[in-house]
Amino acid sequence: MIRASTHQSSRPSADSPDVADRGSQPDLVLVTGPMVGASSWRPTADRLRASGWRVHVPDVLAMSGTLPPWRELSLHYARLVSPEATPILVGHSLATTVIADMAARMPVCGLIMVDGETPAESGPVPPGRDSFRQFVASLAGRDGRLPLWSDWWRDHPRRPFTGIDELARDADAFATFEKDQPRVSRAWFEDTIDLAPWGHTAAGYIQTSAFYDHAADEAQRRRWPVMRIKGTHLHATLQPDETAAAIQKMCGRLVNER
Repeated sequence: MIRASTHQSSRPSADSPDVADRGSQPDLVLVTGPMVGASSWRPTADRLRASGWRVHVPDVLAMSGTLPPWRELSLHYARLVSPEATPILVGHSLATTVIADMAARMPVCGLIMVDGETPAESGPVPPGRDSFRQFVASLAGRDGRLPLWSDWWRDHPRRPFTGIDELARDADAFATFEKDQPRVSRAWFEDTIDLAPWGHTAAGYIQTSAFYDHAADEAQRRRWPVMRIKGTHLHATLQPDETAAAIQKMCGRLVNER
């Protein structure tokens, strides 16, 4: 179930997948949250391609073997994509900040932030809010290493927001998802990305879990188009049809803002 809201505009509506003719529509670059692998985007990417979109899912882990530092992620992602048309960047989870940083490194025509923080408009940005990073630090072992992301939520009261239990019902899909997760140290989260001003770039927000009520509210305060889906953090993996439809509608709104 999708609930949409946006500021008022005098421009005509363009919410359908056919907002632009196929020759001029933007490419889509789907950027995964760094704590999971690019395979988490694959089901949604497949639906978007089937609808005629040119879709790129850059895989930093496959290229480098390890997760680059937080401050360098956008540079690595930007090097991995060669879009045919100026793209819309779609970032999930912590990658909402990454795509804002990418917008300073490559031409883009819009940003779609999916179930992650709404980044500051400029300046140093750590990976997540203070409370989240304190939670992450509490998970580290004696060697400072963190468990896989899917193990962070074992006894956490907000585990239902993640979608892990739903994904685990498909043993093969869960095995692939788990294999793609990087192991990082607690120190990885002590870094910052120095964001250049990016507020001039058209942006929209898609919320899929109750983790990010506050971020969707902030996006509305900034007068972005916002869509709220009653789902989980792994909605792009678990419900690709609904996620792809939301991305297509949001693309229409961003193209309409240009």
